[in-house]
Formats: sequence, C-alpha cells, structure tokens
Amino acid sequence: MTPLYVVVSLVFSAFLYEPLWFDTRPHYFYKTYETQAKCKEAKDFAVAVDIGRGSVCTDKNALYLTSSSSSSSK
Repeated sequence: MTPLYVVVSLVFSAFLYEPLWFDTRPHYFYKTYETQAKCKEAKDFAVAVDIGRGSVCTDKNALYLTSSSSSSSK
C-alpha cells in the first residue's frame, strides 16, 4: 500500500508543480515563422494577450495554440 501512496503523492505534487504537463486539450495550428526566436516572441505575445495560454513552438517554427479562439482569429 505504501508504494501506491508514494506514486499518487508524486503525481499529485508534479501536478501542483507544473499543471501544463497534464494539459490534454488539443493544440490548433496558428502560424509558421521563419526562425525559432520569432516563434517564441509570438508565443510570448499570445500568452500576454491571453489567446495562447498553452501555446507551443515546434522544431519546425510552427506555433500551435490551445485556445479555441485561435481558430476563429485566423
């Protein structure tokens, strides 16, 4: 029973530490950028204006957003 408590407490503490690790919302393609720096700049802007709370820049410089409003703002 103790190993079960340890595993559950580790998962719960990981969730409290970084809830985005457990984010299961779908990501929607938003735009492709020329460089990784421009993609990260756009990601930071999207987070600042609250349209891309769970945004992700891929290795191909594509920005994906989790917000449902991103599909309507294309």
